[in-house]
Amino acid sequence: MSQKRVHPGGGPDPKRPRPDLSKSIEEARRRAQEAFKKSGLLARPPQTPAAAPSSSAAAAAPSRPPPVAPPAAPPAPPPAAQRPSTGFGRANMRPPPSATRIEEKPTGIHPLLMGEAARIQERLRALAPKIAASTAPAEDNEETPVKEKVNPYLSANDPSEAGPRQKSMKRALQFHRPGRYIMAAEQARRDEQMEQLKQRIEERARRAGLQDELLDDERTIRREEPPEAEWWDVGLLRHKSYSDVPDEGVSDDMLIHVAESPIDHLVQHPIPIPAPTSKLYVAERGVMLTKEEMKKMRKQRRAAEQQDKRDRIKMGLLPPDPPKVKLSNLMRVLSSEAVADPTKVEARVRREVAARREAHERANAERMLTDEERRERRHYKTSVEEDKGIWCQVYRIRHLVSPSHRFKVRKNAQQHHLGGIVVTHPDFSLVVVEGSAKALKAYKRLMLVRIDWTDPGRPKTEFDDPSTVRVEEPEMDLYDNTCDLVFEGPVRDRSFGAATIRIEEVPTDSKAKEILGPNLAGYWDVAKRSGTSID
Repeated sequence: MSQKRVHPGGGPDPKRPRPDLSKSIEEARRRAQEAFKKSGLLARPPQTPAAAPSSSAAAAAPSRPPPVAPPAAPPAPPPAAQRPSTGFGRANMRPPPSATRIEEKPTGIHPLLMGEAARIQERLRALAPKIAASTAPAEDNEETPVKEKVNPYLSANDPSEAGPRQKSMKRALQFHRPGRYIMAAEQARRDEQMEQLKQRIEERARRAGLQDELLDDERTIRREEPPEAEWWDVGLLRHKSYSDVPDEGVSDDMLIHVAESPIDHLVQHPIPIPAPTSKLYVAERGVMLTKEEMKKMRKQRRAAEQQDKRDRIKMGLLPPDPPKVKLSNLMRVLSSEAVADPTKVEARVRREVAARREAHERANAERMLTDEERRERRHYKTSVEEDKGIWCQVYRIRHLVSPSHRFKVRKNAQQHHLGGIVVTHPDFSLVVVEGSAKALKAYKRLMLVRIDWTDPGRPKTEFDDPSTVRVEEPEMDLYDNTCDLVFEGPVRDRSFGAATIRIEEVPTDSKAKEILGPNLAGYWDVAKRSGTSID
């Protein structure tokens, strides 16, 4: 049993530096080579190609040392077909046929001579190759040839191996996909349902009156034939026809060569038209003051005027103002006269008070604007707003049958200096107004907020003026009556006169478009489509 070494100083053995493993392996190899030389054995023959795979494991890991076989348990003698082991854990290799077969005895190094290599050998024993792998026959390492499989049902001269296989001209049996005819029948039924739906839609549109214009006027269906001559060429043709123009050259019969020809050698200079931006000039405005600042400025101005008047009176330029005697200060101002004849003084004071009141009212009346001046002022303000741009609004009213509603629509348009037209139809009514943006803002609030379109208004009584009473119209329930804004935007020019609005009743759509004209006929179509979407 080994005992633990004790350091001469009395303490435990200090740790020694770890030996270099590679140097120990080289030293062991060197000793093994010397032992071979001393024993007189031949050197190891070179490896054959068949043994190369067995030594690949050792070449793949050069840092792993080969284990040394202990002398106490020598390996069994190998067969004649195998090469004996060298004692370093290498695989047995078959010598070439040319090599001389000499019996080799296993040799090794005693563990006492290895020193530190013995302990290293014990650590690496688990990494050494197994005995079964080292003593395996060499024939197992050789690759066995694989016999190619041949199909016995194919001929040796098969043309398919020489190139791609030819496509068979025989057509394979193909079946119809399940449900093919069922899907075709369903598609046919869907198409038939779609056609029936289209016919119902056309019938409803015909009943709603969307095709009135096609039935009312034939001009909307047939296109007019081209004229004999266009209007810009009529002045140059003698017979008002293109037959006067020859196929080649210029004829003398054309009016261009006569004295009455509309073409001459004079040059017409167009009349200069002012730019549209010249109306948009805005005068410079003064400083905007608050109410407190305006009161302060007025007070200072009146004080300056009163002081100037006092200075003029002191210089004798103006007579002094008579004293303002009232009934409240009568005895204090005219004490002696009031005591002598109080009735006479009281009458005089009352006359002076009435004169001052009359002068004050007369001065106020003189400062007030007359009806003509007020009208001109209102017209000036309206023209300034209209110079900024003309706007148009289009309203759609479901039922415009109440006299109260008609009066409000017409009267407010005149008061706001708006022009337009009201077209009433059995289905709905259209209101078109034009004017300044400021006026249309107030009119829009009137139409959409202020007027209650579900209220028919106060009925006529026997005390009303008979001349204003209209013919009784059939009563209509206005519970669902509404007013909608269809269009709002700027326009280039006015289509109606200012402050003029008229009401027209039409039975059909074509008549309504004829009244509106070609420029405004689109409003009717837009209002009709919007009403259909709302319904």
